[in-house]
Amino acid sequence: MSNEAACAPELRITLPAREDSLALLRHVVRGFRDPYAIAPDRMDDVVLAVSEAAANVVLHAYGERSGTMTVGARIDDSRLNVLVRDHGRGIEPAADTPLLGHGFSLMAHVASSLEILGRAVGTDVLMTFDITADPHDPAIADFGAAS
Repeated sequence: MSNEAACAPELRITLPAREDSLALLRHVVRGFRDPYAIAPDRMDDVVLAVSEAAANVVLHAYGERSGTMTVGARIDDSRLNVLVRDHGRGIEPAADTPLLGHGFSLMAHVASSLEILGRAVGTDVLMTFDITADPHDPAIADFGAAS
């Protein structure tokens, strides 16, 4: 393990699964970009996806009872890996629709990979983000376009 990897910060935060925790979580996650100089647009994508996963916990995981959500993040080989975990009742589509909400589509759109793992109690949402390039950079978006 290199000295850089040994000193690389990791994030782990557990908060009450309440709406008032979401702003704090977004602030903490955004601060994670500083040690790695992640492009602002890319960090916006990360914060959006993490916020959406956390909002799902707040809205759906525990029903009327209280609970927590844990968010962990770390860098591995130019990829930011993020876990959002709850210990609630799992993911179930609403009775009137067989599909999950738009939040998962949004997360899948901005993340390099998205995996949703149901457990006996709770759900893990695993997301990976490529932080080597800014996906909103016009040079990348226009790559291969006709001149």
